[in-house]
Amino acid sequence: MKFPGSHDFANQLLDEINPVEYKNRRNYVNYSTKLGPYITRGALTLTQVRDHTLNKFSPEESKKLIYELSWREYWQREWKFRGDAIQTDIKQAQKNVENHEISTAIIEAETGIKTIDQQINKLLETGFVHNHGRLWLAGLTCNIAKSHWLKPSKWMLYHLLDGDPASNSLSWQWVAGTFSSKKYVPTQQNINKFSDSNQTNTYIDLTHQELLHTETPAELKETKPVQLKWTQPKGDEIVVDPDKPTLLYHPFWINKNWHQEIDANKIMLLTPSWFEKWPISPKVTNFIIELAKNIEGMQIVVSEFKDLDLPNKPIYVEHQYTNQWVGAEEQIPLLFPKTPMRSFNSFSSFYKSCEKHSH
Repeated sequence: MKFPGSHDFANQLLDEINPVEYKNRRNYVNYSTKLGPYITRGALTLTQVRDHTLNKFSPEESKKLIYELSWREYWQREWKFRGDAIQTDIKQAQKNVENHEISTAIIEAETGIKTIDQQINKLLETGFVHNHGRLWLAGLTCNIAKSHWLKPSKWMLYHLLDGDPASNSLSWQWVAGTFSSKKYVPTQQNINKFSDSNQTNTYIDLTHQELLHTETPAELKETKPVQLKWTQPKGDEIVVDPDKPTLLYHPFWINKNWHQEIDANKIMLLTPSWFEKWPISPKVTNFIIELAKNIEGMQIVVSEFKDLDLPNKPIYVEHQYTNQWVGAEEQIPLLFPKTPMRSFNSFSSFYKSCEKHSH
């Protein structure tokens, strides 16, 4: 599974979407739209995916896909209001925590659960793992190995091409039971159902209730500290024409169609302080740079915003990444612009509000 830093490839994937197929196959690990990395990086927007789908399929056929896209917007909204609190247990403390690291067997893809080991290897090799694989991995880590969710979630974020701090952190909290009413545990039966596995007699070949009350398996007891550090790439020497406006891009907004009508300076700003907080792997950094360079005239600049010497205020699209930026801020396209901009206690309450304000 390869993800080239190409907007043409992203648009090709968009053309291939079949929401009916998506609804029927989305839980199977051998199926994926592969859109995640391009949506997270802003090459495709949620509204673009929705509108493109509705142009070819009916609202009823498209309903499940749009529903799942709504989760992304929900996580982003929550991040906007909660800020760095997404790195803390939100609703209640995680229960039965035995360590704050990661099982060595998980890092090394030697858990003994064949499908989960395959998903870990895919994550490390490709920078992508199926959503169901993420759930199984997080559930195994938090609720079977009994690790606190924070460090493992950052380990996964480090490797993900579509690593979004809000979606990743809050999804891990949902699994760990700190942002939901109950924990998620992976059962061997569920794994076998949604993969090509027929493995039995493993330490998770139990019922959901049994797994909630089991001791940590010997295979997962040993933990390993993981040092995550961003490797800073070599940026370009910034060259700015003072007579042109400046479009300032960031790792969550690499949109080729944005302000195509403007003859502008184009700068992708990679901010070291951000990646100290949310480190990513060289593979992910290279994907971001490749996608940015897919836009004609793009300069890759490694700097803090305050250290940029720009002759005019830049134009940029808002995100948590841009909190310290100053200029002409534009809002990212929203699926539900009429839904109040506030924190919601759950996704279901958010989605009900979206349905209410869509009419």
